[in-house]
Amino acid sequence: MRIVVLCGLPGVGKLAVARELARTHGYRVFHNHLVFDAVEALFPFGSPAFVELRERFWVDLLCRAAQEQVGDVVFTIVRDRGVDANFLVRLVQALSRLGAEVHCMELSCGDAELEQRVASVERSRFGKVRSAERFRELRSAGAFPRFSMPPGTMAIDTSDLSVPQAAASVAATIDRASHGACLLLESLAPTDATHRERRAAWLDAGCLTHPVPQTQRRDS
Repeated sequence: MRIVVLCGLPGVGKLAVARELARTHGYRVFHNHLVFDAVEALFPFGSPAFVELRERFWVDLLCRAAQEQVGDVVFTIVRDRGVDANFLVRLVQALSRLGAEVHCMELSCGDAELEQRVASVERSRFGKVRSAERFRELRSAGAFPRFSMPPGTMAIDTSDLSVPQAAASVAATIDRASHGACLLLESLAPTDATHRERRAAWLDAGCLTHPVPQTQRRDS
């Protein structure tokens, strides 16, 4: 099972790309506001209960999806000050231990294009920031701090890309990373205790986010 995490500032195209990946590659879309809106209906944004429950639901739902093998998933997220900087590192580690193939993609966009996208009518459906002025205010106030990114995170600038082009770039980048990780796992085949320990350490650190092919699981 493959889980793709798309992160980045509001307006970089996370949800649009996620939906295109769903259309072209069959991913299930689990976007930021599904949990955000459910928790905020009962608890004020930024309150201890909101912060705790939002993170718990993100982790629990994605981990259960990995356990149940529901199919490939794309998860979109933007960091606000209520999300711990190391959240994505911990999430990738948890999903990797469950055997999921996890890829983190950080999307970006030039400021001029970003402000045009933020003003899009489509964004109003999920209560997103949709005023360039408000976005500037929030950004200058530090409302969108960056995550500490997991090892192997890949970056794509969507400034000059259409949604289909951006999604195709994401898919191609993931395929290349997946192929490279498979080759690396083969080089760490558990032929002895040292290799087993080394591979386990890499997986636990989130450096290898791919399940070991069945033919390689000679230590299980």
